[in-house]
Amino acid sequence: MDHHKSLADRAVGGLARACLAVAMLLLVLVAGLIVTQVLARNVFSVGLPRIDEAARLAGIAMVYFTTPMLLKMGQHVAVTMLVERLPRLGQRLCLLIGELAMLGFCMLSLYGFYRFLLRAGSFATPAMGMPNLWFYMPAVVGLVILSVVSFYRLCNIAIGREVTE
Repeated sequence: MDHHKSLADRAVGGLARACLAVAMLLLVLVAGLIVTQVLARNVFSVGLPRIDEAARLAGIAMVYFTTPMLLKMGQHVAVTMLVERLPRLGQRLCLLIGELAMLGFCMLSLYGFYRFLLRAGSFATPAMGMPNLWFYMPAVVGLVILSVVSFYRLCNIAIGREVTE
């Protein structure tokens, strides 16, 4: 087995790890924002709609920045009971079909975001007044990175390489 990773391996792995690091920071931010909301409501009887909206933004971003690493590790959908019982060719075929479906999902989602943001991108969020384009940008960026990881895995499956880290 080759222990030296290619430039593509290192680049995709680094990109996925960077996304995971951002997601971890976002998790800390979400926790802090929620604690702030609870204290503000229960101690000071004050509602903080901007904090609520910021927590929502951070939570959405966290999910979309976590998925590239999960996909890179093959853990995004880890139901393998049937696939593991198939012969090697059947396993590779299932992986190929699954990766094509994932890439198709990414492309359809990106197209959906494109169509949605064409119409609603300039509208502002209610509490922070942030344009929807910026509010949904972490999800778009996460989907673009997820597409890159999916395409990378698809290429590895096509040439017969292992796709899990």
